[in-house]
Amino acid sequence: MSVKNCALCLSATEAESAEILTMGAYGTPKILCPECSRELNKLTLSKDVSKIREAMDNLTGKIDVANIDDPRTLSAIQEIFDGAVKRANAIKEGTYDFSLDESDENDGFADIPEELEETEEDRALDKRDAATLKKWDKIINWACIGVIIAAIGFAIYYFVS
Repeated sequence: MSVKNCALCLSATEAESAEILTMGAYGTPKILCPECSRELNKLTLSKDVSKIREAMDNLTGKIDVANIDDPRTLSAIQEIFDGAVKRANAIKEGTYDFSLDESDENDGFADIPEELEETEEDRALDKRDAATLKKWDKIINWACIGVIIAAIGFAIYYFVS
């Protein structure tokens, strides 16, 4: 069990079950504690403008108290806040389409064209191609060894006689 600090409030969080906010400079995930994750969900999914404002205030307060200065974290939060402000304004005006909040189970991978999806025939063809390549690799390796032996034999014959 790996414990890391939340990217927003610096509280200790179990890394395996945490939600990722963004990735750090060396590919290290910047994770969220359950409380900050709930606040972000409220911020991005709430239908009530006052709850969105409250979540934004709570998160801003946590960031200020923890004195977060990581540019990647702040950039990710700023992007989320900008989207939440636009969303809250559209909700207040009555023009927001709540069907945009429904997430796809596949997170954008549902639109893979049928001709690009791998089939059983493709997998069988890949296995057959791999077996053929393995045979050719063996033949070429033996041929190279034969050429090297012949070259050594020729060099010995040439220099000895």
